Amino acid sequence: ARGLLPRTVPHVDAALNAGRAALLVEALTRRPELLLAATEDRIHQEYRGPAMPESVELVHRLRADGVPAVISGAGPTVLALTEEGSADKVARLAGEGWAA
Repeated sequence: ARGLLPRTVPHVDAALNAGRAALLVEALTRRPELLLAATEDRIHQEYRGPAMPESVELVHRLRADGVPAVISGAGPTVLALTEEGSADKVARLAGEGWAA
């Protein structure tokens, strides 16, 4: 999956990801309501999408329902961040073949 990444990325995408990394710290430590915005990515997930279309589709489905979700590492694992007691919702949204 790393081979699918471009050698360069647009400045605007790199800046967005850097800002989101800082926002993620705030979201994880004090303001969980910012997690959806903080987990937005423009550098690796879409470029790697062709290698793991089911994972990317799941991330899009979860995020559309307000669940902060990302491709974990090089994939195909999906990381969904939830509040205590919300794993059942993620499992329902994920559907058959995924574990939550």
